[in-house]
Amino acid sequence: MILLAALLALAAAALLAGLETGLYATSRLRIVLDAAGGHPAARQLQKLLRELPVILTVLLVAMNLVNWALSTLAQWALARAGVEEATIVGTLLVTGVVFVLGESVPKELFRRGQHEFLYAFVPLLVALRLVFGPLVAPVVALSEALAARLRRKSPATPPPAGDREALVTAGAAEGLLSPFQQRVADGVLAMRTRRAADEARAVEGYPLARLGQAGVHLPPGSREHLVLVLDESGGRVAGWLPLAALLEEGRFRAPQRRELRPVARVEPATSLDRVYAVLDRSATPFAALVEDGPVRVVDIGRLRRHLMGGPDRARPSVATSSAAP
Repeated sequence: MILLAALLALAAAALLAGLETGLYATSRLRIVLDAAGGHPAARQLQKLLRELPVILTVLLVAMNLVNWALSTLAQWALARAGVEEATIVGTLLVTGVVFVLGESVPKELFRRGQHEFLYAFVPLLVALRLVFGPLVAPVVALSEALAARLRRKSPATPPPAGDREALVTAGAAEGLLSPFQQRVADGVLAMRTRRAADEARAVEGYPLARLGQAGVHLPPGSREHLVLVLDESGGRVAGWLPLAALLEEGRFRAPQRRELRPVARVEPATSLDRVYAVLDRSATPFAALVEDGPVRVVDIGRLRRHLMGGPDRARPSVATSSAAP
């Protein structure tokens, strides 16, 4: 009976060790893709991974309990068999057996099997989380607080990657993203760290025509160039038009308000990925920053080229006698 209990404890130790390695080694991108495809186990596992420190601590506590039980059972069995120094012999015996059968072998199996093995034991992970989760929560909170404090004291330590950064890194490493997809993903992630004001400073000036004024010199091939129209009061961007729409019988005419196409408005501190979404929804090539001072404009063309990782070519300039800086 004791031998059977010891074998069950050894199997439990092996399973817990394998699950721990599987949580580290399994592709996060694969889990996300499977969850998006409706795989029930992947969806449950995705929820568990959102609180990875708790799950890992639960596994650590469970493994220690199982190893203690295995060592105790081995000592009882040896003592009943009349072995002297059963405590020392049992500890040495259990250490060797657990190292090979309870650690090395299952860890390698789960490293190779990855998500397939994890999916099979998701119900066990859920059950362990329900039983031990409330008990380890204070320990996890304390550990995270200490880690955050140490991280603040060490400026050389890079900040932890977010979920999207981790997915992109995993996808690139596993060859699941083409070079073009990698460039786009890098562009999207880079746009999260830049603000609308940063992009506006980098955009070369577009021609700015004032309402009711004329006098535009047209370089060859510039009829389709876009012109921003300023309101006479305050110099705010009132809208935009293709340059050709301002021509009448070969001469420049004053733009009318009813002809103007709207310009999206964004805050200077808005991240570029959100600016891109605003421009895309409003179907306009420009966003004017809502701030005091000179008019600054964000160009969706530049954002798109930045997103796709292509060259950032400026539009041809069109000089106007009423151009604003």
